[in-house]
Amino acid sequence: MNAHPQTTILRWSRFAPDPYGSGGEKRTVQLTELLEDCGIATNVMRPPAAPPRLRTWWAGFRSRLRHGSNASVDGAGIGLLGYRTLFYRRALAEHTGARVLWWETTYDDILPDLARAAGYRVIAVPHNLESLVSDRVFRGVTHDRSAALGAEVQRLARADAVFTISREERWFLESQGIKADYLPFYVPRAIAADCARVRAARATRANTSPTTRGPVVLLGSAFNPATERGMRRQLEHLAASSAFSSTEIVIAGRDTERFFGSLRGDRIRVAGTLDQPRLEELMVEAAALLVHTEGGAGALTRIPEALAAGVPIIANANAARDQYGTPGVYVYETGEELNALVRARLPMPPAPPKPEAAEQRLVAVVRELAAR
Repeated sequence: MNAHPQTTILRWSRFAPDPYGSGGEKRTVQLTELLEDCGIATNVMRPPAAPPRLRTWWAGFRSRLRHGSNASVDGAGIGLLGYRTLFYRRALAEHTGARVLWWETTYDDILPDLARAAGYRVIAVPHNLESLVSDRVFRGVTHDRSAALGAEVQRLARADAVFTISREERWFLESQGIKADYLPFYVPRAIAADCARVRAARATRANTSPTTRGPVVLLGSAFNPATERGMRRQLEHLAASSAFSSTEIVIAGRDTERFFGSLRGDRIRVAGTLDQPRLEELMVEAAALLVHTEGGAGALTRIPEALAAGVPIIANANAARDQYGTPGVYVYETGEELNALVRARLPMPPAPPKPEAAEQRLVAVVRELAAR
């Protein structure tokens, strides 16, 4: 039982918690469970209906004058800046709990400035450095990436504490003079039982059918352009290797049937979008999970999930960021190295440890700031 009195903080995240959703939604679940377990409640900010247009545009115009062209990483125009300004101001004024803002969607300069002016302490928990994401969150936005990164650094410097999802982003922020801590992604309780069930079934299968080798699996949400490009690049590497003729390749994940449904081959199967029971069946059979990304930021949530389920990971160096040296993660640099790993029989990896020390540090920061 938690011995601390209940604390309620204000929270802003564009991601709803969904253990079976996107990486951002899974990270939100992880953070929600952590706070709840420690007796910290969150008052989640809910965007209201649009205020009168004149007020919105006036607020947006003033925000643009104050913060400049890099006021928001998503290239928000005057109208959207104004809407956010009024929304943030109202949420900050109506919150009756501790004067602490949990800032998870770190898109713009407006919220931390308004929060500090209203007497709040700010804890930034960015899902990744947004300016480094290869494909814009909002399509059609052009930006100078170096200028956007500089603006994002200045934005995060407004926080009283920063916790990153990857070691690399922590290192970068500290190189820019921002003291940061690191809280890696850990499989939320909501899906831990699923992973444990797959791990147990894989162990049974290995004991009863030790010579049976399952397929290698390309798993990802193909509607994400960076993910779809990475899956195609791995297929190109495999097609040029001898592993292609002796290994079954299964392509699965949201919208993969739309992007890869035309592929034909004796060794390729497009499973497409799978519900949870069918996905678990595939993970029980899989020899390994293939992951390839180019660009991007943060850390891939599917790697800790697969490891928790006992599935080895074969990944390029970019996808394996934040996972170097992790048992069960095998990194390749060339097509030949990928070929060798695909042909190998990889052992079941240990489950990743819970980052308890990092969790305790984050909770201590929340309580310390709430007590001020």
